[in-house]
Amino acid sequence: MEKYLFIAFRSREHTIKFYEIMKSRRIQAAVINTPKEAEAGCGLSVRFSERQKNSVTALTERYSFSSFIGIFEAVNDGGRKYVRPV
Repeated sequence: MEKYLFIAFRSREHTIKFYEIMKSRRIQAAVINTPKEAEAGCGLSVRFSERQKNSVTALTERYSFSSFIGIFEAVNDGGRKYVRPV
């Protein structure tokens, strides 16, 4: 079973900008295709580890991007993928 968190925006520009903010603060992250199960966003999201959730949440509050949708958890379990907001 694989589990990870990702943050979704309605804007690709905001997604990339937020990714760069995270990297500048040494938060491990990756730009990924938004899982279709999320049914949200511009098609790109930023993936990060669960242990970074508090830091990422603080950044979303500090940099209030108008296109911010939310933070989601994705779970791959035996070939099935589940996505839920956190």
